Amino acid sequence: MKSSHAAAMEKRRAATEQAKKDVTDYALAGLRRPHYAGVFRRIEGATSPTFLAKIELDGFERHLEIRVSVQRDKAGQRYLNGLLSGVSLLSEARRFELTGDSGGADRYSGAIELHGVCLIVSVLPITTINSGRIYLCHMEVLRETADIGCRR
Repeated sequence: MKSSHAAAMEKRRAATEQAKKDVTDYALAGLRRPHYAGVFRRIEGATSPTFLAKIELDGFERHLEIRVSVQRDKAGQRYLNGLLSGVSLLSEARRFELTGDSGGADRYSGAIELHGVCLIVSVLPITTINSGRIYLCHMEVLRETADIGCRR
């Protein structure tokens, strides 16, 4: 048998987890579609190459911002750090790392795991009609990740 202290701790833990899930649901209420896209624009004056994409939300007259910074590790390999803003979440949940995809050069993806929701952010290079190059930000919203896992 569980002691009353252990039972109370278990109830408190379950209530805390449910509260975190509810806060995440409210914070992501504007994400009604499974896919969103934006165009990355370079931020001038940043110490390392930094790009920002704005994603407009449905019906809330708000937007999310996804900021990506290009970094180099000690071996000189390039990697990308991402930051999601525009959503009231815990600060550690808003940061993510993007890794290179095997699908092609300059394609990266990363995931933000939240309580019951997973946001998968991809950076995709596109060639424009003038033969210029732009980078698209694709964000996929996966709900109920407890069952399916946060895949990338």
